[in-house]
Amino acid sequence: MADLLIWLVAALGAVGGVVLGRLWGRAEGKRAGKREAERDATEDKNKRLERGRDAVRDGRGSGDPADRLRRNDGRW
Repeated sequence: MADLLIWLVAALGAVGGVVLGRLWGRAEGKRAGKREAERDATEDKNKRLERGRDAVRDGRGSGDPADRLRRNDGRW
């Protein structure tokens, strides 16, 4: 009887370990995915910010204001 009880406890411990490992892995995966999404969003924001700064720099200092207005008129 004691032998059966030992096997039962060992089997329950193994199943519990597998379940705990799956839950732990899922939580780690969610955290890693969240960190990756935040990093991607930050990189995208930085790229958009740089493109905007380049556009402002190129637009403001590019020659005569009348020429800039003529070039920009077709974009409206």
